[in-house]
Amino acid sequence: MNRWIWLWLLAVLTGGCSEEDDLDVDVSAIPVEVRIDRFDKVFYGADPATLPALKEKYPFLLDASVPDSVWQAKMRDTLLLKLKKQVDSVYPGNSRIEPVLTDLFKHIKYYFPRFTEPRVITLYSDWDYTKRAYYADSLAFLFIDNFLGSENPIYNGIPRYIRITETPAHMGPALAESVAAALVPYPRTHDLLNKMIYYGKILYLQKAFLPHTPDSVLLKYPAEKMQWAKDHEADVWLYFLDNKLLYSTDPKLDARFLDWAPFSKFYTAVDNKSAGMIGRYIGYRIVGEYMRREKPSLDELIRADAETVFIKSKYKPE
Repeated sequence: MNRWIWLWLLAVLTGGCSEEDDLDVDVSAIPVEVRIDRFDKVFYGADPATLPALKEKYPFLLDASVPDSVWQAKMRDTLLLKLKKQVDSVYPGNSRIEPVLTDLFKHIKYYFPRFTEPRVITLYSDWDYTKRAYYADSLAFLFIDNFLGSENPIYNGIPRYIRITETPAHMGPALAESVAAALVPYPRTHDLLNKMIYYGKILYLQKAFLPHTPDSVLLKYPAEKMQWAKDHEADVWLYFLDNKLLYSTDPKLDARFLDWAPFSKFYTAVDNKSAGMIGRYIGYRIVGEYMRREKPSLDELIRADAETVFIKSKYKPE
């Protein structure tokens, strides 16, 4: 029997239950500076004569090696100007953005006091509806056209599992995910269990950074998929065990259980009823059990190897 499985069974048989962690911490006294730079407002529809000044201010967005004519064409692009009207109708100012960032940054600094609030730049995704946010130390980018509301007509024609996440409520989680991904190292061992726990750590950090955000939003699930994940957690875990998938390094498992998709792929007739990325959900549940039992700091969670997290979680869904 695999050593991990044996230790896991021993831990389950000798372990007890503990109450849920309370991530609802008091961050009211934590000072943060929120700097929002609305590049989307100053670039799209701007006078082409302002391009030199914009290139100087945003050299990381307006590559000097690209001919000015390309940038000037984007400034006047008819479709982008229509998009600008939609964005400006939802976000005419920063009143819907600043509170989200303030809450997020306060929680990050609570757990990581050395965190420096990045300058947050809003821009468009060039019609990539899966592009949400990117954190890069002193800078963070929010692709604001992907948070206009799931019923916005600009999303007509895109798959429902993506469309339901194109909402203002998903803005904070998108940036939280990018920050968490910068903190959690990708596993050196590329088996399914290591990857599940990697994504579970990221989801747990997202929850810590935004404790009032529903898990369904963090997981990008509609209500029925969230319920499916809860109802079938034990079945999925048994499937992984029976098919000896936990230590498999088959790269196809990513597409089946980890990548963003409308459903997971068990190769059954009812796959389409399942929740996508179910491996991430299982990883999140394992990490949650580990945190409830061991109560480490988030920094200790980040540094803990997958074997330790798995064994000490005593994970056994029922």
